Amino acid sequence: MTHEKEGALPAAQLSWTRVVHRIYRVVTLFVGIILRIGWAAFWHRNRPDSPEKDAFFEQLYTRQAIKFRQTAEQLGGLVIKVGQFLSSRVDLLPKPFIDQLQALQDNVKSAPWSQVRPILEQELGPLHESFLIFDEKPLAAASLGQVYRAALHDGTEVAVKVQRPYIESTVQADLKALSIVVNLATRFTRFGQAFDLFTVLREFRRVVTEELNYQQELANTELIRQDVRHLGYVIVPKTYPEYSTSRVLTMAFQDGIKINQLEELKQHHINPTVVAEEAIHLYLHMVMESGIFHADPHPGNILVTKDAKLILLDYGMIGIIDQASRKQIRRLFVAVSKRNATELQASMEALGMVRPDADRAQLRRQIQYLLDRYYAETLDELKSLDLVALLRDFENLLRTQPIQVPGQFAFLGRAIAILVGLATGLDPDINLVELFAPYAKRFVTEDRGGTLGYAKHVVMDMTKTLVDLPELSHRILKQVENGELEAKVEWKQGTSQLHSLYRGIRGLIQSIYVVGFSLIATLLLVHHHDVLSGGFYLLAFFAFLYGTLFHGRHLP
Repeated sequence: MTHEKEGALPAAQLSWTRVVHRIYRVVTLFVGIILRIGWAAFWHRNRPDSPEKDAFFEQLYTRQAIKFRQTAEQLGGLVIKVGQFLSSRVDLLPKPFIDQLQALQDNVKSAPWSQVRPILEQELGPLHESFLIFDEKPLAAASLGQVYRAALHDGTEVAVKVQRPYIESTVQADLKALSIVVNLATRFTRFGQAFDLFTVLREFRRVVTEELNYQQELANTELIRQDVRHLGYVIVPKTYPEYSTSRVLTMAFQDGIKINQLEELKQHHINPTVVAEEAIHLYLHMVMESGIFHADPHPGNILVTKDAKLILLDYGMIGIIDQASRKQIRRLFVAVSKRNATELQASMEALGMVRPDADRAQLRRQIQYLLDRYYAETLDELKSLDLVALLRDFENLLRTQPIQVPGQFAFLGRAIAILVGLATGLDPDINLVELFAPYAKRFVTEDRGGTLGYAKHVVMDMTKTLVDLPELSHRILKQVENGELEAKVEWKQGTSQLHSLYRGIRGLIQSIYVVGFSLIATLLLVHHHDVLSGGFYLLAFFAFLYGTLFHGRHLP
């Protein structure tokens, strides 16, 4: 049951004059920043690049970002949420803006109890009927709601989350203002025309609307509880639907240490590396496997118990990745681990990350450069990969190439950025890729139809290699013949070198056959296909025998 009754009074609304004033302030904040940066870009458009020009724009971006941050902290509401959202959009904003917005905290002055109590009693009835104790001092206050500590009549300690007064009309005013800003930017700026700002705004509106509905948050909490129930190191607080409504959410009170409080963790003999690894494994499961993830993993929403378990709080913002997108994310993940620039670019395009005006050849070269710079030869050797530096270089790629993070993945990107920051803060030497490698190995086979499906792809790849060898050899010889390649080989040594090359190619082909047939036979044996397995082992044996007996026979 719930205490919310049909015909209950609506939430208190801002007066129309305050709504108009708020819309005016939000619009002028954004338009003012855009005009100042646009005017500076116009006046400097013909000046050559120089350290002085770079310094000028860096100072300009920093000043405007500070202005935005200060105004957001003053206005509260969605403006803080917008700033936090933009702080992860390295594809949209220059680095000085990102640096300033990352300092923006969703920690505002709490609303007075005299305004909050009427909301509680309107939703739940007289407080003494629902709660034995209710502390009037909030535990935390954010831009959309604030949390109080209380106790039910059976003594159970609970945390009660209540919407801030006037928040619904405040959010609607902010959304109207943002819609005006997006329309103006899309119509009058190249920046707005280059990025799909309407999709970003639509995703932002969806997430915020869900976050305002605490019944939705209650459902999100139960959804994630079911999803992570097999992970013994994660605690999802119990919810109390009978004491929850669309504007009030009651759940079990959970005490713990904020995940970023490193010294306090050490004082309680909690290994920060273990905590970081648990957080990474949790998100790898949510993003790569279930497709349901907590979209706001800032330090206030992840606590650590004294036995090093993670307490996950606040399910107002969750993301859901459909199966097709999840498969492409896994494909991207595997492509990075295999240094396959073509596959990585294809997965990015399938996810909508590459804009139509992109120079795809140039993009692939830059992706290959990044992969070559950080790559280890095998998945088992990925321990040497500096993932933090790779992410930093990838941010630069986002800024210099026509790439954007699609609106539906905006909060995923923010969550990953926050999580990587938390993990490296807990253990600067943590090897994130070492944690990723087992997942990548598994995805390679799972996403290709299981073990047998993977074997099929291996055989197809080997076959393609064998088919391409004659054509590749022909092209190389034609280039030599046409003078496009210079072959500096003394004729005295020519015969022996040709013999060596011929033997090497034959040996390579023989090895491919032997290894391929043996691999298929082993996979079939593991899956109890004994007859087929024996046949492929026999083929491997004959391939080896043929190569051994006839090796070099056709050369004089």
